[in-house]
Amino acid sequence: MAPAWPLAVKNPFVNAWFRAGPEPSAMNIDYPKIWNLLDSSATDSNLGLFCGVLVDGQSYRLLGQGPGKASTQVSIQITPTQTTVLHQAGPLEITLNFLSPITATDLTKQSLPFAYVTLTASSMDGATHSLQVYYDISAEWAIGDNSLFADTTVQPAQDDFVILQVLQQTVVPFAVINDRAQDSSAILATANGVGVLFGVGSDVQKRGMNATTPALANTVESEEVSSHAIGNPWDFWGVTIDLGNITDMTTPLVSAVGAIRDPSIQLIQLSGNVENQSPYYQMNFSTPLDIVSFFLNDFNNSMDIAKQLDNQIINDSANISQSYADLLSLVARQAMSAIEITVSRNPDGNFNSSDTMAFMMDMGSVGAGYVNAVDVLYAAFPMYLYLNPDLGGHLLRPLLVAQDNPQYSQPYAARGLGTNFPNATTVDVTHNLGIEESGNMIIMLLAHLQATGDGSLVKQHYSLIRRWADYLVQFSMNPGFQQTSPSDGISAVNQTNLALKGIIGLGAMAKISSFMGMDNDASVYNNTAKSSIDLWQNFSISENKTYLTTSASGSSAGLIYNLYADKLLQLDLVPQPMQVYDLQTSYYKSQIGFSKVGIPNDSQNPTIARADWMMFAAAASGDNDLMNSIISMVHSYAFTPSANVPITPIFDPTSGTSSGEGINSPSMGAMFSILALNKPLKLKVDGMSAANTTSHSDVRNTSEPGYGVIIAGVLGGVASLGLVYLGVVFYRKRLRNRRRISARPYSMVDALPPQYSDAPNNLAHRPQLKLRANEQQEEPAEIDPPSYTSEQYQ
Repeated sequence: MAPAWPLAVKNPFVNAWFRAGPEPSAMNIDYPKIWNLLDSSATDSNLGLFCGVLVDGQSYRLLGQGPGKASTQVSIQITPTQTTVLHQAGPLEITLNFLSPITATDLTKQSLPFAYVTLTASSMDGATHSLQVYYDISAEWAIGDNSLFADTTVQPAQDDFVILQVLQQTVVPFAVINDRAQDSSAILATANGVGVLFGVGSDVQKRGMNATTPALANTVESEEVSSHAIGNPWDFWGVTIDLGNITDMTTPLVSAVGAIRDPSIQLIQLSGNVENQSPYYQMNFSTPLDIVSFFLNDFNNSMDIAKQLDNQIINDSANISQSYADLLSLVARQAMSAIEITVSRNPDGNFNSSDTMAFMMDMGSVGAGYVNAVDVLYAAFPMYLYLNPDLGGHLLRPLLVAQDNPQYSQPYAARGLGTNFPNATTVDVTHNLGIEESGNMIIMLLAHLQATGDGSLVKQHYSLIRRWADYLVQFSMNPGFQQTSPSDGISAVNQTNLALKGIIGLGAMAKISSFMGMDNDASVYNNTAKSSIDLWQNFSISENKTYLTTSASGSSAGLIYNLYADKLLQLDLVPQPMQVYDLQTSYYKSQIGFSKVGIPNDSQNPTIARADWMMFAAAASGDNDLMNSIISMVHSYAFTPSANVPITPIFDPTSGTSSGEGINSPSMGAMFSILALNKPLKLKVDGMSAANTTSHSDVRNTSEPGYGVIIAGVLGGVASLGLVYLGVVFYRKRLRNRRRISARPYSMVDALPPQYSDAPNNLAHRPQLKLRANEQQEEPAEIDPPSYTSEQYQ
């Protein structure tokens, strides 16, 4: 059973889970929880959502803590969009269904911050029985501190709907406490009609579940609610629905739960300019009533779409294995819920529909908490390619806009947009992941271009992207102390997997340049990538030629997961069949069974594995037996839980114990990596000038003198120096093995390339210095950035 079951999981602040844990308890034992806190006993982890029923006057609770006899939980089923729980309550069989729609191609619906909660019932003895249903929520859906105060609307009944709304008494824009946005309003809503009654106050739950007088009185005790902290006493926003006597319900009882915010993202540029982004759905709706009425009225259509998507994902993945289908069913809502899809407003207040951006919260902090964390986005990208590659473009766009600015001085891509979601802050700081993030960005940009045929991003930002490619030319074959994603737990120097990413990034840049009609650029990047990959193969293969090393300066082995990007982009830089894939496949197979449920990222650190990178490795292998074995290992890890929180990609493969880091991470979108390989490309860039013939001046930002100036001779010279360097490393490695001399490798030159030396920054260019045997060099510390507190719907 999964460690946690997704209930209302739609965006970063509508993210309710039931914490099942290693020994699953019934859902009527505890409340749903927020995604984050490991300590599920903490009162601030609760999200008060309660469901109870009165069957023939006897009260039963189905979900949460409260009055009534506990129903008997019979079964649970999890699909990519739904969690369905079957209960027995006296003579009735009652099904609770939680639907968080995934509508990746409909941005309005995808951006709606609501989930459906539906109930159906049938008689087990064939007789007729009376049924009344009660739901409530608490202010914990909107307020993350139990000592704070709430407000409420005084007229919940609006037209044909009951909309119970928890308001902030003190709104703090773009502030978050315990993973609740302090500028949100929580909503519980259902259709109004005969037998529907509501109430707001401290004793609502008791009144709603009272078998003697099981009715609320349509009263809102607003003064009482606003007079005390939300937890002293607890107030509830509740509704009862009297369904009368039933045998079988042919139509489900539909309710909605969620939280609305507008604006949803604060975008801060290097200039200090602040732009507020609104939720995408706001272009079509203006009031909570508009939003809720559309959402509830659209239930049948949403359920049909959900079933279609569920069937598509399950059928596509079941063709590989049932275990793979299980994994995708578990992670789909998790990975999609990290995204806020937004649109800006013009100065006149009207929406600018052409300015669509998406922002990803690094839930679980695999990417150090960055907004649109680039290494997390790279891991999750296969899911977007499978569901709707346009989403990938909307996520890349704010990163490009932020950095395509003369005030951004780094020659490599940023790690993200600050670390204070929902504040997306452009930061111009040095870091130690230049190859990693630059390679990630270029790879994702080509993947988006090929999957959509939309070249707008690369056309608008070609100068910036080329600047990153220039950096890769100089440093990919000389990574030194640069890192892959820090969550990999690898500290080795001259990492071969990192060098491979840089090389693939150059191969991807050659394709982008070809698309742009920049034939000279394409030729230089293509030749550099091909010559680099040849040398990379030599220094990556172990001395005994039995595996690939993870460091050109060592003998450790591990996951060379960046081979996946070569397969995804169809670059064929690493040709097949060839020794590299055969050796890596052989190594992976040797590790199956050696560790309990996984393959370590690096053999030097055998207690850290990442499920996302394991799936990249499985997809890249091309070996069905190996692929199924790795899927089985990840499945065993995911469904033999050691904790009670949403799955994290990071775990100990020797024990199967999950890490406290990475909870609910969108990087688990990497589980879609196998399916993404099967998606056809809309645009295949082959050769030179594959698309338009944009002139040199059409795409170069002439306001940035000295940035990204490509001269084939210079690049060729830089590339040659890099190859000579790696040749020296390769020779020294062999010589060191023969002489058994323990010498440190060359360090990473953390300076800007010479052509950028006049850029405003704190790094000075230094020549490389050859170290004597046994001479130690201190690893440079990473410098972290500062923290900063469509369709028309009727």
